[in-house]
Amino acid sequence: MRYLSRRLVARPLPLLLLALLAGAGCGGGDGDPTGPGNPGNPGNPGNPAAREWTVMVYMAADNNLAVEGIRDIDEMEAAGVDPKVSVVVQAEFSPAALAQYDCDASCFNRPNFNTFRYAVDGQGTPTTGPNGTTTDIGNRDMTDPAQLREFVQWARQTYPAKRYLLVLWNHGGGYVGLLQDETSAGSELMSLADLRAALQGLPALDVIDFDMCLMAGYETLVQLAGLANYAVFSEEVVPGEGNPYTAVIDAIQANPTADARTVAGLIVDRFHASYQGDRASTTISAYELAGFGAFESSLDALATALRGNLGTLRPAIAAAASASQKYSMPELTDLVDFLDQLRGQVSDPALHGTIDALKARATGSFRVANKARNGTGGGQGAPDVSRSTGLNIVMPSGLNGDQLGAEGRRSLAAYQAMNPNKAWTLFLTDWLQGQTAVPHTDQGDGRFEAYLVWDPAAVDAGADVDLWVLEPNGNVYIPALGAVTPNGTLTNDSYADGTFVEGYMTNRYVQNGDYKLFAFLWRDPQDYRPLYDLVFRHDQTVEFKSLFEPDYPRLSTAVSWLDDPTPTLEEIEAGAYTDLQYIAAVTFGPVGGVASVPRPAPGAAAPATTG
Repeated sequence: MRYLSRRLVARPLPLLLLALLAGAGCGGGDGDPTGPGNPGNPGNPGNPAAREWTVMVYMAADNNLAVEGIRDIDEMEAAGVDPKVSVVVQAEFSPAALAQYDCDASCFNRPNFNTFRYAVDGQGTPTTGPNGTTTDIGNRDMTDPAQLREFVQWARQTYPAKRYLLVLWNHGGGYVGLLQDETSAGSELMSLADLRAALQGLPALDVIDFDMCLMAGYETLVQLAGLANYAVFSEEVVPGEGNPYTAVIDAIQANPTADARTVAGLIVDRFHASYQGDRASTTISAYELAGFGAFESSLDALATALRGNLGTLRPAIAAAASASQKYSMPELTDLVDFLDQLRGQVSDPALHGTIDALKARATGSFRVANKARNGTGGGQGAPDVSRSTGLNIVMPSGLNGDQLGAEGRRSLAAYQAMNPNKAWTLFLTDWLQGQTAVPHTDQGDGRFEAYLVWDPAAVDAGADVDLWVLEPNGNVYIPALGAVTPNGTLTNDSYADGTFVEGYMTNRYVQNGDYKLFAFLWRDPQDYRPLYDLVFRHDQTVEFKSLFEPDYPRLSTAVSWLDDPTPTLEEIEAGAYTDLQYIAAVTFGPVGGVASVPRPAPGAAAPATTG
């Protein structure tokens, strides 16, 4: 894509290097091997006896969120240094993703793309990426539980404190898994069981914060029980910017003796406040794991009651699950809203009592905090999350396209393997009998990947271009509204980052059907009318192909779909609008495999393909 951006406009360097990454030093941040960031040196800045908190950030950015990782390190540094609060990072960035922005390792003050550790210590010249000494630890697989375990052990030994906060940074997929490392692990994720293995046997963490999408689930808490005291996470997808690190660290530094419950609550508050007025809808909640056992006992009672009466309760359960608050992965269902819906569907007093007991557990002291807000981009797909109560659970209705997958990590078999013999697993097993699972294609490690790229000068002119992805479930996914879809992941919103690129990469297992890509000109205050291109590939070992070169199409607001009171998908695909244009489609077929994206005629949209 970098070669395409250079051909689109005659600029010596793309905007990301001129603006966002201005001042990045060439060469690496590695310095004295005995510095404070070196795993072999137990020396600590300041007085270890006075350290109240060590914040451990496990930043798996070897994927399409690499730019956000660089920005987040800068946010951590912006909070300054306090001897009572240490912030340490293990990070790895994607050479493939950063290449789309004409960025090599020197863009973030590193000599290479190896995994590194960095303690924010206020030393070094301010630059983009780590300011001070970093320690190269080779190319680690950030999805490997042994690597996470080693990082936590290192941080505890090297920066001992009274309390510990572990931040897991990257894409999340709820019960499907978390963390990507595309260089080392390809399409594989760390499973929730792997997360448990990484932390098993270590002293319990005071707080674990999931800076990622969709992790606020019962299934997450099952694996964390006994390993952490508090968990902070989101039921819905999270914008690519994730946590507001400066605000969070500032708040901890302002009250360094705060206990774990207070810190979990302040993360919720700062996250929620940072997205006021944002296009994306957001959810964030915190739970105390000490209450999990009693909560799960109440959930088990409900699961057993439902399972024992499926013959008569099936229509009521389906209706309740269908009407409940759902999320970007639609089988994820807000638990308390489901309980409320179910209670209204049944009349049995005994079942009412079971439902009420579980709701009381879910909303009592077990839940530390819960915040949800609807985004301002409702007209462009921001979901209504107003009935979010803090914790979701896998509960497909079987009625509205929320079925589990036939294979892969979204299948019943994968769920059963992760949570064997749990009462909820046994209920789901009986509940899903006779329901059709959604066919998927296994792409292996060769996945469909595409980037929408446009004239970098358009960013200077204030233009905002969005990539839209219409998946087979009929929903549109946009980077500005969240970084995870049921079948893939997205980069962050280009406008928020001041960049000219937005991308989409499919998961290993994808639902069969058409995946349609669109370009939307969200704003163009100077009527710049940017040219754009789509680059794509089906194999991460090959170069990207251009769809339009050299006849790049142009976006403008001359004929806007927003001015049409009854826009249709057919009109968009036929080229009726100048601000929302259909680009291309790929189709995953019933027998696997994917067709390549054809190059369209100049100025025309690409037709859908068949697999």
